[in-house]
Amino acid sequence: MKTSESSKGAIIRHESELALHFREFLPEDPDLHWHLPAGTGQQRLDHVEVELDSQRVAFRPVYELKPSLPWLASLKPTQGTPPLLVTPELSHRVLDACKQHGIAAIDLNGRAWLRAPGLLVDRRPLPGRSFSYELEPRNIFVGKSARIVRCLLTDRERTWTQAEIVPRTKASSGLVSRIVQHLISQGFAEKISAREFRLRDPLVLLDAWVDSDRFAKRTRTTLYAGFIGSPAELANRLQDWAHREAVPIAFTQWLAAWSRLPFTEPVLCSAYVPRLPEAATLDQLGLRPVNEGGKLWLHVPDDEGILNETQTRSGLTLATDAQIYLDLQRTGLRGPDAAAALRESDRFCRP
Repeated sequence: MKTSESSKGAIIRHESELALHFREFLPEDPDLHWHLPAGTGQQRLDHVEVELDSQRVAFRPVYELKPSLPWLASLKPTQGTPPLLVTPELSHRVLDACKQHGIAAIDLNGRAWLRAPGLLVDRRPLPGRSFSYELEPRNIFVGKSARIVRCLLTDRERTWTQAEIVPRTKASSGLVSRIVQHLISQGFAEKISAREFRLRDPLVLLDAWVDSDRFAKRTRTTLYAGFIGSPAELANRLQDWAHREAVPIAFTQWLAAWSRLPFTEPVLCSAYVPRLPEAATLDQLGLRPVNEGGKLWLHVPDDEGILNETQTRSGLTLATDAQIYLDLQRTGLRGPDAAAALRESDRFCRP
């Protein structure tokens, strides 16, 4: 990974780089007036003041490349100058923890939460800035990183080892280690022993996935119409085709939720496949492509890891519960209602 030449963004590898970029940013801050210690050229600032409405508030910068929730809990403000967490990039999870503990925080992208008597600043990242820590995952909910999250959510109560996850996800041991350590540092998972860990807050992890997910960007969906019969009948015939052609398939959304927990009877069938049926197969099924509507929606995912984690219910191969829940968000036909009902069931994310 190469460090950007731009002063507006860089991949931060060392604490010294973090301290240097922080010092360079403060005089350029477009919204806040910062005062630096006079008569010093030191790279690492240990005292700064911010001025608002002619009043100055002092902070003690604390530099951390990858702040974890347990570390933040130990940083609770005490008497004296309050701490100011300085980090390359604040995640929503860490920022929420800072607010909970009353810890001021700022990152190199300009995102800031400053709280002190008479002062409250809550600012989003500034445009045109792109700083990150070298070992911090940019997005754990895409590609092979998402495979790891999906795998863990197949059994929300299971104790795992990293060695068990590698063959299931076909991800490298290095990536699995990075994602697991990230989940632990962010409070989504907890260590049980030197090698074992488990999810600590699986539903909050799922909510974070929902917030991050953009279905249309990770799939290519084709709609079909013309089949005479119920969605369940269509699903059985489609699965027969998939088995004959050795095509992986995983039903999702309404039909899959109904198969897990009857709630809203599905009016269409949808499934993940690595490739679309050929014209001869469509003729046999009585299907034709359409631009809207249709009784069958086939999703070709950007990452076929979705097809690696499946479950069998009522004779159909389904996506995981977490994936079904995710896919029902922001849909019509009472999709979110079906997702909520599935989530509330005692079967959810359990084998």
